[in-house]
Amino acid sequence: MRTFTSCLFFLLMATGLYAAGGIKGFIRNAAGEPLEFATIYIDELGSGTVTNIEGYYEFRMLPGDYRVVFQHLGHETQVQRVSIGQNMKELNIQLVAQTFELDAVEIIDGGEDPAYTVMRKAIAKADFHRQQVDYYEARVYIKGSGRLLNTPGIARRMLEKEGVKADSTTAFTSESVSLIEYERPNTFREKVISINTQGEDNGSSPNGYIYGSFYEPDVAQAISPLSTKAFGYYKFELAGYFNDRGFNVNKIKVTPRSRGDNVFSGYIYIIEDLWGIHSLELEVYKLGIRFDIKQVYAPVEESVWLPVSHKFLVTGKIFGFGFDYRYLASVSDYKVRINPDLDVDFQVIDEKIEKDLARTAEARQKERQDLASIDEKLNSGEELSRKDLRRMMREYEKEEQQEQEAPEVISNYSQEIDSLATKRDSSYWAVIRPIPLTKAEVRGYEVQDSLTVAAKVAEEEAADGVKNAGKKKNKFPIFNIISGTNLKLGEGKLVHYDGLHNAGFNPVEGYWLETRLRYTQRGENNRFQLALTPRYGFSWDRLTWDSDADYRFGPDHSRNLLRISGGRMVSQYNEPRPVSQLFNTFYALLGERNYVNIYEKKFVGANWRKNWRETAKASVQVEWADRRTLQNTTNQTWINAESRVYADNVPLILEAPILVPQTEKAATLDLSFTLNPWQKYSIRNGNRSAVEGSSPSFTLNYRQGVPDLNESITDYQRVGLIYRHTIRPGARGKIDLKLDMGLYVNNDYVGLADYQHFAGNQMIFTTADPVGAFRLLPYYTYSTSDRWLAAHAHYQFRRFLLTQIWEVQMTGARENFFVNYLNTPESNHYTEVGYSIDNILRFLRVEAIVGFQDGKYQDWGIRIGVASNIFGSFASVEVETND
Repeated sequence: MRTFTSCLFFLLMATGLYAAGGIKGFIRNAAGEPLEFATIYIDELGSGTVTNIEGYYEFRMLPGDYRVVFQHLGHETQVQRVSIGQNMKELNIQLVAQTFELDAVEIIDGGEDPAYTVMRKAIAKADFHRQQVDYYEARVYIKGSGRLLNTPGIARRMLEKEGVKADSTTAFTSESVSLIEYERPNTFREKVISINTQGEDNGSSPNGYIYGSFYEPDVAQAISPLSTKAFGYYKFELAGYFNDRGFNVNKIKVTPRSRGDNVFSGYIYIIEDLWGIHSLELEVYKLGIRFDIKQVYAPVEESVWLPVSHKFLVTGKIFGFGFDYRYLASVSDYKVRINPDLDVDFQVIDEKIEKDLARTAEARQKERQDLASIDEKLNSGEELSRKDLRRMMREYEKEEQQEQEAPEVISNYSQEIDSLATKRDSSYWAVIRPIPLTKAEVRGYEVQDSLTVAAKVAEEEAADGVKNAGKKKNKFPIFNIISGTNLKLGEGKLVHYDGLHNAGFNPVEGYWLETRLRYTQRGENNRFQLALTPRYGFSWDRLTWDSDADYRFGPDHSRNLLRISGGRMVSQYNEPRPVSQLFNTFYALLGERNYVNIYEKKFVGANWRKNWRETAKASVQVEWADRRTLQNTTNQTWINAESRVYADNVPLILEAPILVPQTEKAATLDLSFTLNPWQKYSIRNGNRSAVEGSSPSFTLNYRQGVPDLNESITDYQRVGLIYRHTIRPGARGKIDLKLDMGLYVNNDYVGLADYQHFAGNQMIFTTADPVGAFRLLPYYTYSTSDRWLAAHAHYQFRRFLLTQIWEVQMTGARENFFVNYLNTPESNHYTEVGYSIDNILRFLRVEAIVGFQDGKYQDWGIRIGVASNIFGSFASVEVETND
C-alpha cells in the first residue's frame, strides 16, 4: 500500500511540476568548460539533479524559496538562494577549482601520515553510520549507454559489410526511474515506474554500488576503504582539506598495498568530526574489467549524509572486443527515519593519538557496562574511544540479529515493475527525466523510436504470418531429428526430444549413439516427469536403455523427490563418471587408448531425496542389479600403432582379485545426509539463494551391500564423511578445501562397482572439479574396499608469479596452487603438487603437476581444462541433469 501511495503521489507531483517553474542553466569551470556530472541539490526538497556531459541542467520545482547547492568534485561548492515562480529561472554557474590546504599539516620524519587518524575514526564509526538510518525511501533515475571499441579486424569487416560502423557503435542505452525503500538491516524494495532499454548491459549494471554502501565491509565483493580490514589492504595519505558549507572535509588518497581485483584506488572525502563520507572518486578492477565510481553525498538530515548522485564508467576488453559502459544516477526525494537508538552525537577518540582522553573515556564506559541499551551508554557530546565504539556496535548488531525472524538472511531485495513501465511516451520522459538529454542523445532516441515502431510493425506482420501458417499442415523438419525439439501438449505439459548429438566411441560398444525422450507435467508446487534414454552400440550390436519416473513436490524451501528407475544399461564402474566420454573417444580413435571401463546391468531402483533449503538434505536409495562384465568387441582406430593395443575392459585395481566373475547380482542400500550448519542466504524477489562460502558442508554416507536378497551376493558396509568449505580471506584470494574419508566396516564381498573410487585423470584434457579431483592418478589403480583418506587444498592467488605483471592480471587471469593427497592400503601416500593459470582468454585453465609416492618423485604432467569461473564456481562439466 505504501508503494502504491508513493507511486500515485509521484505521478501527481510530476503532472504538477510540468506546469510549474524551476531552474535551468549551465555549470562551467573557471575556463568556461562545461562541468559534467555537477550536482544540483535543493535542501528544502531533499532532491536535485546532475548536469549532462554538456554541463546543462534543468530541474522543476513548485513556487517557493529554496536554498540551491551547486557541487562538483574538485571545485568549491556554491550555494544560492532562489525564489521560484511559475516560469523557469536561468542560473548559469561558474565553479572555481577547489583549493586544498596542507600548510597546517606537518608529518614528522618517520611519523605517521595524518590520514591514518582520520581513517581510524571513520572506520570506527562506519557501523554506526550504517545502522543510523532505520528506513528511507527515495527516487532513483539511472541513465546508461554502452558502445564497442577496438573491434578485432574480422569482426570489424563483418560489421562494416552490414553497414555498421564497428567502433563507437552504441550497443546499449537505458533509462529508468524507480522508487526504492530501504529498511534496516538489509531489506531493499524497488518499484520500477518507467524503463526504456535497448540492447544488453552484459553485467555492467552499477546497482551493486547504488544499492550498496561503502560503510559495509565489502561493496560488490570489493574491500571497502572503511572496512575494519582496510589497513591490511590500503595505504592512506592526506591529500588536503577544505571547507564545504561549514564542514571541514579531508581528502584522503587511497592506494592498494597490492594492486589487483576487488581493491579500490583513488580518493575518499571524509567529513571532520562527523567522520562520514562527503564524496568519493574510486576505481576497482574485477577480472580485468575496470569500474570508475564517483559518488556525491548530501546532508539529507542534520547528521545523515547519503549519496545523491553517482557516475560510473565500466571499461575493458574481452576476446579482443573493447567496450565502455557509462551510467549516471540521481537519487532524490529522500524521506528518512533515524534509528532512535542511535540518535545521538558524540566525539570519537583515536586512542593511538589521544591517549589521555581515551583512558578517561574507557574508564567512563566501564562504569556503564551494566546499562541495558546503547543509547544509555552513548551520551551526546561525550568522547568515545574507537575500541569502545566498535565493541558497542558489535554487541548491538548481535542482539538485533538474534531478534530477527531469519537471522541467516544477509540481504533481501525485491523488485516490482509497474504495468505501464515500458509504455511511457516521450512527453512523459521529458517531464520526469532529471538529467537533460544532450543533442546527440535526442537524435539517438529519435532513431530508436523509429526503429521501435518498425520492429513493432514487423512483429505484427510476423504474427499474422504465423497465424496464417497455422492453417497449413504442420511439418516435422528433418533437422529436428538431429537437433531435438519440444512439443507442447497443453498447459504445463511438454514433450522434449534431446536429438542425436550425444555420441562417441569405445572398444566395447564401438560407435555408440544416445538420446533422451522426456514427458514433463508441471503443477503449482510439483512436477512429474517420465524419461526414456535409449543407447545403441554399433559394434556391440545391442540396444540398451534406462527409464525413470520422478515426482517433485513441496514448497521451494522443502522440496521432495521420489524416483523409480530401471532398465538395461551400460555404466562406468565409477558412477560419477570421471572419464569424459567425449575426450575418451578422441584418445581411442587417434591414439588407440581407452580409459572408459564399463559394465552392463539390468536394474530396478528407487530414490527419495529431500532438501531443506540449502541447509540440509537427505536421501535414501535402494537398487537391485544383475551386473555383467563386458569384453572389447572392436579394435578399430583411425591411427593404428603396432606398439599399442586396447587394454582389457576390466579395470585394474590393486586390491581386487585377479579373476572377476562374469556376472553378479547386487542389492545395495545408500543413505546420505548433508548439513551446512551456518548457511547464509540472500533473497531476491522471494527466492532464496545460498551465499557461497558462508558455511562448511558435511556429508555423512552409509552404503551397504545386502546379501541374499533375490540372490544378491554383495556383502559389505561402508561409512564415509566428506567435508568441503570455501574460505575467502578478504580480497587476497580464495581457499577451497575438501576432505573425503571413510572405511569398510566389513567387506565380505565387494563388487568392482562397489569399491570406493577416486576422481583420477590420465588424459591431457580434464573436465573434473579442480577441488576434489586428482590430475595424474590412474582412474582405478588405488580404488579400495578397506579404508581411505583423500584431501584436497586449492588456493587462488590475487597475485603470485605471472599475475605480478599488471597487464597479465588485467586479462582476468588467475594463478592457483593446489595439493592433492590420497592414503589407501596401496597408494603409498600418493601426493600431487600443482600450479595452474586459470581464466586464460576467459575460458581456459592450464595446469602443471608433479606426483609423489612416499615422498619420492613419481611423475609429472600438463593438464588443460575449463576455466573455473565459467560456471560461477568449481563444477564438473560432465554431470547428470534430470531437472
